[in-house]
Amino acid sequence: MASAIPRVYKNLQETLEANGLTFANVVKENVYATDLGDFIQNKNLRKQFYVNTPLPAATWVQVQRLYSPAVILEVELIAEYPR
Repeated sequence: MASAIPRVYKNLQETLEANGLTFANVVKENVYATDLGDFIQNKNLRKQFYVNTPLPAATWVQVQRLYSPAVILEVELIAEYPR
């Protein structure tokens, strides 16, 4: 999980940037983890991406497995474009 979190959030950062957004534009975060306890223990790793911005509303869910058995973490973001 300690290596999955930075990798997943880096991919999300690239997607946001490709759309002219940053983590400051994120209003909702859904986390699906195969080991929620492990995600919670490493949650500070995600804060590195929400620099100088409040954390968004979030839902964290433990799942038995994700689509690919090798994947342990999936994160879905909802972001708003500035007005």
